[in-house]
Amino acid sequence: MNIPLLYKEKSFLNHQFPTVAALNDPPTIYEGMLRCEKGEVKRLADKKVWPFTEYVQWQRFRFELPPEYPLKPPLVTWLTDIGHPNIVPNIPGAVCVSIIGENWRPNLKLVSVVNALYYLLSDPNPNNVFDHPKCLEAAKICREYGFPKMRRNLGTHEPDTAKFNIIPVPAVPEQKTQAGDVVKFTILRPYKP
Repeated sequence: MNIPLLYKEKSFLNHQFPTVAALNDPPTIYEGMLRCEKGEVKRLADKKVWPFTEYVQWQRFRFELPPEYPLKPPLVTWLTDIGHPNIVPNIPGAVCVSIIGENWRPNLKLVSVVNALYYLLSDPNPNNVFDHPKCLEAAKICREYGFPKMRRNLGTHEPDTAKFNIIPVPAVPEQKTQAGDVVKFTILRPYKP
């Protein structure tokens, strides 16, 4: 892992997105917040249309850089409960953005990852939806309101009979502790009146 590159990216990321912070040193784990503040999503949220009402609220996310970074993309976890076609909260890797998957390139920066997460809130893609009840319901409503908007504005809108892909939700890896791991827990004392 290129440590000077990590610090350079951290500095640029903090400049562009002050609501994103590194949690460790060297910076390989980040948490941040973002929300959609304008456009069609904001207009629908103002009309109290779910799920758009959630996209204008502050949303928390985390991404972790693998040891192979920048050759491999960050692992993104959405931390806020949200109804979104492309996000399953609290499952690492359950954020469907092409640049942190098949379209990752080592020259992409962490700022690009955060921009892509913002783009998910401002223009959800109901054509690639996770196989999760909340995601499927959000996708249905997003399609009813004509999303994705940007793709249509760029002239690549598919016909109304466009097919959509249902993506399996990534499995949550089983976490086992080993000797030397730090495990946090609380000891409850019996109630004594």
